[in-house]
Amino acid sequence: MTLKSMALTAACLGLAAPAAADGLSHLPLLSDIAADAVAISPHVPQMGAHWAEPANLPLGPIYCEIEGRVVCVEYMFLASQLTSGADWTSIATGMQTPPITRIDMEYKPDGVGPFQEPLYQLHVYFADSAVLAAH
Repeated sequence: MTLKSMALTAACLGLAAPAAADGLSHLPLLSDIAADAVAISPHVPQMGAHWAEPANLPLGPIYCEIEGRVVCVEYMFLASQLTSGADWTSIATGMQTPPITRIDMEYKPDGVGPFQEPLYQLHVYFADSAVLAAH
């Protein structure tokens, strides 16, 4: 029986579909997609450490990594660029993305890290919230 047929059977019976044992093993390895990325933050609860190629900042992609796996991709949009009417088209993810579990956008009035002006952070998650809550 394939994983797809097991999931379909489980759905028909009202059971939870089988998942990867750790909830992360299906996600891409950071080392495979961004070998030149450098750590730009320590571990953040439910997101992991943040990695980026410095030339791509502040926009990103910024990779959120837990146990070597990319659990989300983050982008930062400067509020001044938003208010001036800037467009962002064809934003690269730097990888073939796994299925998206959720997208969050947060306003940071004091900026973050070296970017001390108001900005918006967009997080595109690939790991389930329950898995992230354990990290």
